[in-house]
Amino acid sequence: MLAARLAEIRIAPDEQLFFVTYPDTIHWLAVADDSPATLVVLPLVAHVAALSPRLDLRVLGEDEAAAALVCLTGDPDAAALLEDADLPLLLAFDEEWQYQASWGPHPAAIDPYLEQWFAAHPAAESEPEEMDESLLAQLTQEMRLWYNSGLNQACAAELRAFLAGMQSAEPDAA
Repeated sequence: MLAARLAEIRIAPDEQLFFVTYPDTIHWLAVADDSPATLVVLPLVAHVAALSPRLDLRVLGEDEAAAALVCLTGDPDAAALLEDADLPLLLAFDEEWQYQASWGPHPAAIDPYLEQWFAAHPAAESEPEEMDESLLAQLTQEMRLWYNSGLNQACAAELRAFLAGMQSAEPDAA
């Protein structure tokens, strides 16, 4: 499913140019699960990371990520970044692995689609882990359609803004 989703992704040339020419080294740690959001968004994040020679992407499950955060930061409370977080969660670190910001689980533009889908499927719970398999599969396929019909661009634009925000937050080199 992840490979099929990766093959579906198309990003506008101006977004691609931004990612290809992004000047700073950034380490992305994606915290993933098997939710529909992860299955649809994670390949897009991987595609963006593959475009940029300065982006490094690592993907971990929630338990592994909690331990990794403590090791990376040296802060025993760093795993708190994952508490009550919706996955996938993208954590950004600078070149020295200092935490910078987070993004996820999906672009804000998907909210109306999700609201409409859940309204049309009252049997579905709001938490994916509580849905039955057939509803989960249906939601995953719907999300693929939504992303391929325009949300890929919205997600790429949010990831671009996410990176641009970190770049502008850095002090100017003198």
